[in-house]
Amino acid sequence: MKYRTKEALVGYLFATPIILTVLIFTIYPIIAAFYYSLTDYQPLEARKFTYTFDPYDALELHTGVLKEEAKDYTVDELKEYFDPVTFVELDVGVKLSEEEKKIVKDYFDSLNLLNDFKEGKLPKQIKISDFMKKYMKGHSERFTKYVPRFVGLQNFKEMFKDMYFYTSFWNALLYSIIVVPIQTLLAIILAVAANSKIRGVNFFKSVFFLPAITSSAALSMIFWLIYSKPGVLNKILLALFGRLGFQPVDYLNEPKVALFAIMAMNIWSTAGYFMVTFLAGLQDIPSSIYEAARIDGATGTQIFWKITIPLLRPQIVFVSIMGTIGCMQVFDQIYFLIRNLRNITISYYIYKNAFEYGKMGYASALAVVLFAVILALSLIQRKVIKEEY
Repeated sequence: MKYRTKEALVGYLFATPIILTVLIFTIYPIIAAFYYSLTDYQPLEARKFTYTFDPYDALELHTGVLKEEAKDYTVDELKEYFDPVTFVELDVGVKLSEEEKKIVKDYFDSLNLLNDFKEGKLPKQIKISDFMKKYMKGHSERFTKYVPRFVGLQNFKEMFKDMYFYTSFWNALLYSIIVVPIQTLLAIILAVAANSKIRGVNFFKSVFFLPAITSSAALSMIFWLIYSKPGVLNKILLALFGRLGFQPVDYLNEPKVALFAIMAMNIWSTAGYFMVTFLAGLQDIPSSIYEAARIDGATGTQIFWKITIPLLRPQIVFVSIMGTIGCMQVFDQIYFLIRNLRNITISYYIYKNAFEYGKMGYASALAVVLFAVILALSLIQRKVIKEEY
């Protein structure tokens, strides 16, 4: 074996854990989301064949014949009280489509089941998949493993008739339009301040970056205390403007201001994180450029807008794209603090459809649209904001 081949094999061997991790936790979920967006996948239905039930209780309830009395009946007599479709759907607990009802009606082994019931051969507990496999006469494939129904583009058609889709999408877009420019500019200003040669600058760097390493849940609870009606913000405003007629505002439950309150929190908590990126960029700018500008009589404002900003373009592109992705996907603050559907974002609406409404297929379609929008916005930003001056 050649040296380069051996080297490649060893490299791939060492990289195998991370490659598998990316495939399992990144690539597969993306492919699955695209697939499920074309189906009516429902999480609750996916587990229906894994549940267990007592077949004696189910048959007693369905036929009205007790387990102890069944031996006194013939199988034909028991069959008069038995309907396989109703039994499977209502007593076993498997929701059937019209096609599945026909299959159950034609192929369910009623005689074998009733004979086992009469002779006491049924188990006390049995998994639904095992039960259907035993009594479906070789047609059990559809009743042992959940397979979502393929619906094509139906989820996408439904989406564009959904009022909450438009509301949540607009909220996420508005959130990005307002938060990204402000947090980017604020991060640049913080980076310039942190790059200054003044006493205590390391302390200020730590203070600016502190929100970035604080739990989002903890930050949300702190801002809930600030924004609530009897909270800190209202107490300060009452002390300042109470005589002018100011009345406390419930910022998080007032639809007109709730989203903007979350925006202010997000700007404060993320500007310090992006400051580090700009700080690294500032330290790569030669000091001779600033010295030459000052010699030519440039003011501090002119230096900032004509030298610092243009030379930070690669960092600005990176921060704006990452900020847009984060804002379009904002979820945790909305989940913790927002209680009305008028202020939800698209990520939170995806969560509600998937885990509260049980519409995983529809949620996947929403996720695919969000993916397409974020990709388009990222490409547009790269095109509009040139990395080179």
